[in-house]
Amino acid sequence: MVKPCWTMLRPLLSEKLRKRVYFHSNVKELLNYFPCSILPVEYGGALKENSEEDWLRKANKEHENYGVTGQPNYF
Repeated sequence: MVKPCWTMLRPLLSEKLRKRVYFHSNVKELLNYFPCSILPVEYGGALKENSEEDWLRKANKEHENYGVTGQPNYF
């Protein structure tokens, strides 16, 4: 379904945008573009959990380390 839509939309986009979009037909091909460490397990990667809550905790900790003022992100 996506490929036919992309085929119709592609000519309307600039060359720069066309080069940024790529559809992978299988997991092996996907691993040629992205390291295994950043892909979730369900896509053949090694990342077991990609929790936004954990990321916000880490971001808030870094926020404290650098003394940046402003409201921290709460989840």
